[in-house]
Amino acid sequence: MLLVTSAEMQKLDTVMIEEIGVASAALMESVGLRVAEVTMDMVDGTGAHQSMGERVSSRSREMDSRKMIAVVVGKGHNGADGLVAARYLHVLGYSVRVWLTSDERDLSHLTHIQLCAYRNVHGRLAEETDDLTQADVIIDAILGNGSQLPVREPLRPFLQAIHKAHRPVLSIDFPTGLDPDSGQVDVDCVKAVRTVACGLSKPGLYVEPGRAYAGQITIASLAISYHMAVRHGAHHFLVTEQDIAKRYRRRPQDSHKGSFGRVGVLAGSPGMYGAARLAVEGAYRAGAGLVYYFAPEDLSDTWVSGFPVEAVVKRYAGRAGVWNVDAIASLLALFAQVDVGVIGPGMGRSMQDSPEALLALAQLPIPLVLDADFLQVVAASEDGGVTFFEHRKHLTIITPHPKEFAQLIKRPTSVVQENRLLYAKEYAVKTQTIVVLKGAGTVIATPEPAVWINSTGNSGLATGGTGDVLAGLLGGLLASGYGAESAALVGVYVHGKAAELACTTQYSQESLVASDLFAWFGTAFRQISWEMDISHDG
Repeated sequence: MLLVTSAEMQKLDTVMIEEIGVASAALMESVGLRVAEVTMDMVDGTGAHQSMGERVSSRSREMDSRKMIAVVVGKGHNGADGLVAARYLHVLGYSVRVWLTSDERDLSHLTHIQLCAYRNVHGRLAEETDDLTQADVIIDAILGNGSQLPVREPLRPFLQAIHKAHRPVLSIDFPTGLDPDSGQVDVDCVKAVRTVACGLSKPGLYVEPGRAYAGQITIASLAISYHMAVRHGAHHFLVTEQDIAKRYRRRPQDSHKGSFGRVGVLAGSPGMYGAARLAVEGAYRAGAGLVYYFAPEDLSDTWVSGFPVEAVVKRYAGRAGVWNVDAIASLLALFAQVDVGVIGPGMGRSMQDSPEALLALAQLPIPLVLDADFLQVVAASEDGGVTFFEHRKHLTIITPHPKEFAQLIKRPTSVVQENRLLYAKEYAVKTQTIVVLKGAGTVIATPEPAVWINSTGNSGLATGGTGDVLAGLLGGLLASGYGAESAALVGVYVHGKAAELACTTQYSQESLVASDLFAWFGTAFRQISWEMDISHDG
């Protein structure tokens, strides 16, 4: 699903008005009507299924059961949208009160026009005796596109009053106090039950902490086409089941293990071989035909016996963590036997002392999935990994968690978390890699650029080893024939969906461990297959 930033939406508004010829008032009428419909649905369930004529008729017969709607109006266009909704709701028989957050003389021209229209149908402004606690629903129409954090006075008391009222809130476009691009929130940010996004939804509604403030999201369509939005710079997307179904690759009936490629896994170190085992099984569960585990000669048979029985164990010369000339040559010979490499889970950081090994891996002529310790080794190199990625001439997917990513871009983790979308995009473009920045609302950024926000997953994934599973999963998808972007999107989506299925059926989010995910990948893939069939039938 396409998303737009604040600046992109402003540009599209201008295109709609100046190039297509749709009047600003018409756009406001469309948004305000949708807000009124969703408000009625919140109040009494009549907003979603009836025509406007049916609503007028039904409300005129129910005047004795009027519900109170409070509309808190800012001075800009968001306030104008709220006044349109207030007019519809008043005409339909609801008891509506409008709170103005500024003097009427400070209202924008279009907002003043809408206030006059509301008054012309005998709509009422709030009086001293009115209280937000009396409302069945509060409509937050205070700040919209173009607003910045922190929220400025004199608006803060209105936000605080909405909080204290403890009533259901519907926000127009996005909750006041939420940054629509980054998802960061003001300390007094409105917490909505429903949000009606204007035209197209905004990225900040789907990443933390903004996601927790947006509630259920509805789109008020302004007839902005996908191609128009992309042509004017839109490049953010929400990963939905429908998106994944379009990318799903059904396996041919006449296929064999050679049809789905070979993955080579370089992972694990003393005390951390469990990470390697998780990555190996992850690659198999994604559909790889064969998965090789590259083990040092000194890894005991006892450890090797703990790997999935399907794993093909290949030994490279030398001891774990010793990257001499023989070890490097031996590893390169093993990687020559596979189609995709997964490097890093539980690997340790001993390669920091061997720039020769790092450079040799950078030059591997196959797609690579780089994770965990290996990314920290790259980040710790003398130039912060710039040379490493300059030497990568083939597809690379990196899967850092926020701390690892912060080390790569030389910024504090807290700064990364404040604008995950922007930093992931910048790094993907700079290094020509696909960045999978893990966390709530995992971000997938590609060099084009395109930035995707995943919609699946839960806190059950916040446990050791789930990232190792994901790295293997991505490697397996690449080997089995998925393109780079599709492998990243499908892998992240399925990984999160498996966690959801596990925690709603068998486990809790507290009790889930990484290896539990394997039992649920099949169901997750089947659901995508079913969605693909439904889409094709439609």
